[in-house]
Amino acid sequence: MYTHITNQFSHFNILCIGDLMVDVYLRGASTRLSPEAPVPVVNVTSTTVSLGGGANTAANLSHLGARVTYCSVTGADTDGGRAITLLQHAGVQCRVIQHNSRNTIVKTRVMAGSQMLTRYDAGSEHAILPEVENEFIQLLQELYPQYDAVVIADYGKGLLTPAVLNALVQLQQEHPLCVAVDSKRLEYFMPLRPTLVKPNYREAVMMLQLEEQATNRHQQLEDKGSSLYAQTGAAITALTLDEAGALVFEGEKPVYRAFARPIPMPNVSGAGDTYISAFTLAWLAGAGIPACAEIAGAAAAVAIGKQETAHCLQHELEAFFSVNEKYVTDLQQLRHICNIYKGQGKKVVFTNGCFDILHSGHVSYLNRARELGDVLLVGINTDDSIRRLKGSTRPVNQLYDRMQVLAGLEAVRHIVPFGSLEDDTPAALIEVIQPHIFVKGGDYTKETLPEAALVEQFGGEVVLLPLVPDRSTTHIIRRINTTPALKVAK
Repeated sequence: MYTHITNQFSHFNILCIGDLMVDVYLRGASTRLSPEAPVPVVNVTSTTVSLGGGANTAANLSHLGARVTYCSVTGADTDGGRAITLLQHAGVQCRVIQHNSRNTIVKTRVMAGSQMLTRYDAGSEHAILPEVENEFIQLLQELYPQYDAVVIADYGKGLLTPAVLNALVQLQQEHPLCVAVDSKRLEYFMPLRPTLVKPNYREAVMMLQLEEQATNRHQQLEDKGSSLYAQTGAAITALTLDEAGALVFEGEKPVYRAFARPIPMPNVSGAGDTYISAFTLAWLAGAGIPACAEIAGAAAAVAIGKQETAHCLQHELEAFFSVNEKYVTDLQQLRHICNIYKGQGKKVVFTNGCFDILHSGHVSYLNRARELGDVLLVGINTDDSIRRLKGSTRPVNQLYDRMQVLAGLEAVRHIVPFGSLEDDTPAALIEVIQPHIFVKGGDYTKETLPEAALVEQFGGEVVLLPLVPDRSTTHIIRRINTTPALKVAK
């Protein structure tokens, strides 16, 4: 749907500036309270370290396909070195100043299952020292003219001082670029006249001195475009509203309302970093505001479906949009689609067949197959595959027509053609999909089904459904050929 936009992300060079943070997740199980205080005891079984703050924004831009340079200041310590290594692994070029006047900011979350029990923070949040400030400004002066856009991820941790901001304003006047800003103090960046700002709901109501509302957030803010513009001076304001979606203003005017996609058990940490990254790249690619908002919302939905502070890979974004398309022809795309479903905790059901002349037996079979799980994927033999299996007179209907008819069934989520000279079984699809349930008709047994062992190898279950009596494509063709009136009609 938006592939022509996302395919251009790799064309852009982005300079990302922002506070560097590290997110640590201590995961385990909690089955008792401490005897020392009424708090749960967590037996930690795993530790995950990921990028946070501006570093996560840089990683998101890179994972979406852009060429990214990240500029920041952090501690000359182990955590700072670890963050730089993680950035490099994410494909980000690092121009990070490590200085012994600071300690790297680390946010540690203690998790019992999916529940966060506590978070504790450490690291320097005071303004960078004047000598470090001068070094950082010189770095920005060196780099600024080389990029297509600047993304500023400000967390108010001492990096973006007034002197740094003044330097950015001067650089922007000399070398105008697309500037996107994500900050809790967007009014601070008004002298930059940003191309894009991304306040969330809480930031917006604080900026406008409004009362927070639990509901009707869209209605509360849809007429506040002039007030937001007066505070930020931004050409575009993408106001994210959590489960209420997003409102996008062009200058003072509201121009688009995007609706949120429901994600089970979302982890919203880092979602804003993903959103502004995707919006900025879509804008650079020439997309209109509605497309930018939809792409950014989809990228954020992918990110919050993951357990840790997350990012959205370019192929994950493309797969997310493909989830809403019935036809899938690329196996790599199919793999990503199935990973999305499984990441959402959905049970994937797979079946296959020729589906040459669709009849009531097919419809009943597919409806029952769909009831066994959450999403039904259907493999359909290509025309050449059917000819090899059933002879030169088949198929009656060509592949495109057969797929069109199947797509009209509500039970069917995706249709995937298969078959080759080497293998006319759905084995290659099973290896990619790794379905929770593989369904075939009752004319098979597990012993006569060559794919059964492969399904079970991947932890799936084989289910055989009884067929509707006297309902088959072969029966229909035989009836046409033996009934004079039907032969004439044919």
